[in-house]
Amino acid sequence: MSPAAPQAAPMSQNGPAQGAGLSRGGALDVLRFVAALFIVLYHVAERAPVSLFAIHPAFGRGYLATDFFLMLSGYVLAKTYGARVLGSKDSGGGVSTGEFLKRRILRIWPAHLVMLALFVAFVLATSAIGLAPQNPQWFQWSQLPPQVFLVQAWFVPGPSGWNMPTWTLSALIVCYAGFPAAWRATARIASPWTTLAIGVALFLVVDYAAKAVTGIPAHQLPLRFGLVRGIPLFVLGMLIARLPTTMAPRLADGLALAAGVGVLALQAVGRFDHASLALLGLLIHAAGASGAKGWGWASLAGRLSFSLFLTNQLVAVVWFGLLRAVEGRLGLDGPMLWAAWAMALPACVVAAWLFERFVDAPLQVWIKGWSRRETSRGLQPAPWTTI
Repeated sequence: MSPAAPQAAPMSQNGPAQGAGLSRGGALDVLRFVAALFIVLYHVAERAPVSLFAIHPAFGRGYLATDFFLMLSGYVLAKTYGARVLGSKDSGGGVSTGEFLKRRILRIWPAHLVMLALFVAFVLATSAIGLAPQNPQWFQWSQLPPQVFLVQAWFVPGPSGWNMPTWTLSALIVCYAGFPAAWRATARIASPWTTLAIGVALFLVVDYAAKAVTGIPAHQLPLRFGLVRGIPLFVLGMLIARLPTTMAPRLADGLALAAGVGVLALQAVGRFDHASLALLGLLIHAAGASGAKGWGWASLAGRLSFSLFLTNQLVAVVWFGLLRAVEGRLGLDGPMLWAAWAMALPACVVAAWLFERFVDAPLQVWIKGWSRRETSRGLQPAPWTTI
């Protein structure tokens, strides 16, 4: 916010003016990793010896994990940057819209470009030795430029191939651009419950309008309509972050557990998307109120979630391409074929750890060093977080 811009109205004691940040090594980090892992499972479900979608329809609702990720992104950004967005640049604690957006892009775009380059190198290398992709429609060169610039979710025609999960990053960039203004606008409304009600109404209007026009709810639209799908969910997560988080940690843990079990129970008996999303929102709120746990393994899992999200598509392509090449020669069938399929999940986790350790973390160290040099020339630093 520039010094000349009007300041947001003070928040109530239950609002974001309290400046409560996020606790690392706790429930939220665990949830980020579990959601990322379920997205991986959803992506490989049809490659199982018997499609998991045929075993139980709940496996076909992996879009709920993606929707959870979008809500969680809004929550994390609000908790991490909300107070800074409302602050004054003169006080040394503020962050301007342009600075905020620059930092978010620098957090996600470099790692995305590295992963996309690896994808392109793999496709070129396998094509050079005569191995055609199993699904060539996902590797159209015309779809590569939108992927590079992360605009594939901005109503770009055609399939959103290559590293498909990054459509959420494409939608989130627009959410990031609008976050400072949206957060300052909600700060003018004292009651966090009022703003949450407005967010829920916005989500339902967009969801039902999309269904009326396309026959598909907004939260299930094709990837090229990612903005319609992503923005209302991000806003919901952002507004959940305004709710009071003064409950006792044990109560928060119990509420989070009940919400998680409730989602699983609903999906076991049928498709209840809106109720499930409501429970997922409650899960985010309770996990955020849970407080610090000091779980080092959870902190690592939380850091791996972004790398797992970026790398799983290529790892799956490589893994199942190799499996297809050797299963006939090795006579894999029955339990052995299931075991080979199941090993794709730990393979994705290991690849995510390697990417985080040797690519993403060093990239961020370099970028932070560059940012400090910029700061020495008069720019204001800000915290760096994952999505």
